Order: sequence, then structure tokens, then C-alpha cells
Amino acid sequence: MIQVLTPLNRHLRTALTAPVPSSWLADCIRRHLPAGAAPDPVSLRKALEGRLTDARKARGKRHPLPSLVSVLVAGAAAALGGPLAVAQAAAGWDQEVLAAHGCWTCPRTGLRAAPSASMLDRLAKLLDADEFEAALSACVAAAALDPAVPAAYAAHRAEEQCEKEGNRRKRKRKPPAAESLREERQDGWFRPHPLHPWLDPAVTGDPGHVPARQGVAVDGKERKLAKAGGKKKVHLLAAVTHTPGIVIAQDKVAKAGKANEISHFKPLLAPLPLDGTVVTSDAMQANRDNATFLRKAKDAHYLWPILGNQPNLSQTLGALPWEDAPVAAATSEISRGRIETRTLRALPAPEGTGFQDARQALLIERYTTYKKKGQWHTRCEAVLYFTSLGPDDAIPADLLAHIRGHWRVEHAHWLRDVIWKEDKSLIRTGNGPQIWSAITNLVITLFRIHGVTSYTAETRRCAQDPSRALRLLDLTGLSPG
Repeated sequence: MIQVLTPLNRHLRTALTAPVPSSWLADCIRRHLPAGAAPDPVSLRKALEGRLTDARKARGKRHPLPSLVSVLVAGAAAALGGPLAVAQAAAGWDQEVLAAHGCWTCPRTGLRAAPSASMLDRLAKLLDADEFEAALSACVAAAALDPAVPAAYAAHRAEEQCEKEGNRRKRKRKPPAAESLREERQDGWFRPHPLHPWLDPAVTGDPGHVPARQGVAVDGKERKLAKAGGKKKVHLLAAVTHTPGIVIAQDKVAKAGKANEISHFKPLLAPLPLDGTVVTSDAMQANRDNATFLRKAKDAHYLWPILGNQPNLSQTLGALPWEDAPVAAATSEISRGRIETRTLRALPAPEGTGFQDARQALLIERYTTYKKKGQWHTRCEAVLYFTSLGPDDAIPADLLAHIRGHWRVEHAHWLRDVIWKEDKSLIRTGNGPQIWSAITNLVITLFRIHGVTSYTAETRRCAQDPSRALRLLDLTGLSPG
């Protein structure tokens, strides 16, 4: 049978069989290892060996525990939603792929055999969730928190911006319609919309500015269907780096009894090397105990919003003379048809707040103009922030970038819901929800390490070519030992 490739089929085959991209982050990690030299490639399976406790009995044990995890990760890379789907896909993999995962060899036939659906389904019960999370964190956390990563990303982004600007000039596209709303004064000040504030070009910077310090965003997410059928809800607290959004830790909230995200903040961050980093979170975590923990125990800085859950502190910060404080940093951009302006004002932190090493109070004002049903609408909001970063520790543009960088953890949660359908998953018993969320986090991390920009397209490529997932699972230079 002769297959005729039409231009469309040829384009789809080229897209699905595209090579695994070479990422700036992978190159940076290879160059900046603690040992000073790049080791031989270390696969995920080998990185997990010795870090997971196998609770199975010796009799009847076929597949090594790291091999089962490797198969599940490869299945998650193809956006397969459960053990049955992964087992059915693995049954069709080539012998070379099964051998690379370390699957069992049948002594009667001499062929590699894929794990069964029942074995993959029992895996979540066999694994200790905390031990599994710690093993995954050990593979990526130290490398992701390397101080060289933000600088490398800044250089990479500068190259990307030059390339985009060159392409834009070649195509000679018309400017966005929103640019017609921009106003300028004779002294050089401008505003992108009549309802936005006037901006000084001297303090208006790049919206994608990359701070010199690495940031870590902490936020929680609930798996909605995991509490169906009378089960306790599964709420997971995660830590994600601002640059470029790598999940470095996750912990289950309320393992027993009553608890919330506040009680799991310190256990989540305790094992991580956070020296010199900036930790951002929502207003729930903005308390004195966590501030003392970050400053004294972890030698890290905090940058938190102060909302109505702390009325006294919010009133104290709101009473500061913000009208007399000039705008220290600002950004303005037209993105996805919206006009966005952000401004930052900074004042010394008031005395007597009780927060360890509190240095500055910040006022962030956001103006967003968007078009709906042919009409332009503008909304604005003001949020107060509190930080241990002083003027000597970070410039105003860095502070503004760190506040915006907190959305990285929200983006990771969005990917888990939209692409991996986490909130619709029927896996809801025992350690299953946490184990599958950890595996999804690892896949997102691997995609970002390898420079993947279209996650849906990448999952389709991994589904079509199982060996592609193996190349993604090559954690060259990510294993600490």
C-alpha cells in the first residue's frame, strides 16, 4: 500500500515528529553544576533509585519501582489520564522503549513486558507520597534554584526579543489598534490610555524584566473530584520558581485532622535551599511566624500582599503618605488586546509591625483596559505589599517583576486543569491524587526545562512517539548525587 502525503499530512507529520528542543535552561544547568562539571546523562529512573521504599513482597515482584514511575511519567507526558490508559498505551510500545524504562523481561519469551493496569493502579498505594515528593524535589530543586538561572534567562529573553523585533520589522504589520489611544506630552511623559496615569519614561521599564534574585511562589490547589464519594478533600500546596516556572516542592494539606495552608508553609519550604531567594505567596501566608522562619531559618526574603485578613496592618500601611511618594517603577504593554499599566510606589516600613526585618511597604496600582462588545472598559485596583527587601537588596523594577512573577504558580495550576484535566480526574482514593499531581508537576517541569512552549502539541508528540518521552526524561545534570 502506497501512502500519498498531502501538504497538510506532511505538515502534521513534521509537527508531530519535531525533535526535542534544546533549551537555554538545560544548557545553563549543565554549565553551573555544584560539582563544576557535567556528569554523564542521568535518567529519571536512575535518579529515583535508592530514594523510594518498595513496600511490595519479594515474591511476584517483576518491574522495579522506578521503572513503574518512569512509565507513568511517560504516560502523563502524553496527557493520558489514568493507569488504564497508560497501561494500554505501554502495551503497544517497542521493545527498545520498554527496555529504556527498565521494564520486566519475561523469562519464557525473552521479551520485555509492559506493566499491567492493575499494577499501575496499585502503585499509588505502594508509594509513600511524602517520600515520592521529596525524591522528585531532590532531582530538580537545587538546579532550579541556582543563582545563575535568572541571569541566563535574562540573556535568553533578550535574544528572543531581538528576534521578535526583527521579524516584526520584516513583516511590516500594522500597529495594534490600542496604540491609537496612547497620549504623549511635550516633556516626554505618556499614558497608554486616557484613563491610565501619566508615566515617566525614566522609570517605565520592560514588562518582562528578569530580577537578579530567584523568586519562589507558594500557593495551594484543591483537586475537586477527589472529595467525591464521601472522601476527604485533597488540597495540595506547591512551590514554583518564578524563572522559568519549575515546580520544586509540593505537600498535601491536612494529612490528618484540621489544618490549612498556613500550617504547611514551613514544612514545604524547610528542605529547599532558599538562601537569597524571594518567597511570594497570597495574603494567607503573610504572618509574623512565617516571616521569622524565612529570615532566620532560611536566609530568604518575603514579599507578601496585605489584605483585609490583617485589618490593623492594612490600615497602618494604608495611612502612609502614598500621595507624596513618586512612582518608582512602572510597566506598560499591549497584550492579547488589552492595555495594561502597572505602577509601584515604595516607602520605608513603619515601626512596630512585628514582622522580622520588614524594610519596605509597597503600593501596586494596576490599570487594565479591554474591549468588550465594541466598547473599551477600564478597571483598576490597588494592593499593598510588605517586604524584607530593602533598597540595597532590590531595585524597584525587581520588586515589580517579583510581584508579577507570582503568577507562575497559577499558570502551573492552570496547566494541570486545562491540559491534564486534573479537576475532572476520577482518581480520588488514598495517595492517588497526590501522586498523580506530583507526576504532572514533574512533566510540566521537564517540558519547561526542554524549552517547550506549546504544551498541548508536545503531549500529542509524546503520544505519537513514545521514545520522545524518554528524551524528555533524560535529566542530564539534574541529579544531585
